[in-house]
Amino acid sequence: MNNLDVYLKSRHDFVNQFQLLYTYKQLGKVDEMESLLDELYNDLKQEQLFLNAPCRKFVQAVFDYKISVSGFKWTFEIECINDEYYQKNLMISDSILYEIYKIFINHHLYCDDNVQILLRLTVEEEFVTLSISFDHVDVEAKEIYKMFSEYELEIISINEEQCELEFFININELEV
Repeated sequence: MNNLDVYLKSRHDFVNQFQLLYTYKQLGKVDEMESLLDELYNDLKQEQLFLNAPCRKFVQAVFDYKISVSGFKWTFEIECINDEYYQKNLMISDSILYEIYKIFINHHLYCDDNVQILLRLTVEEEFVTLSISFDHVDVEAKEIYKMFSEYELEIISINEEQCELEFFININELEV
């Protein structure tokens, strides 16, 4: 996908959201308009936090893929209670986050082109946790464990409709 295609795709998505806001305004549906504004603001704020995260290799891979596909709805969340280890821990875990993400994308664990994907990074003093939630699952738990056998993985939920995976990266093991 070239730069113009990327721009047109993002512009199209933005115009659709703006058009919905404008329609709510015209119809006097203030509650719906405020709810959508809050949702859009929170999504954009979290995406901006994700874009600026110090795990650059991982972030670059996510956004390279995000702009190359259509039909996917992406949501991002970053949680960190202490800025002191935020930068350091995400930088240290960058390569592992990247490797996990590449396995996820390359194995197409989903079976639909209209997938909703949530990527959540939780940064703690000794751990970075990557949660990946997606719908339209096309693989069984044992296959997922096999694909990610090198990583500390917990399958939070899995069924035909939705899957949530959590990967735990121990910072102390990486610093040694």
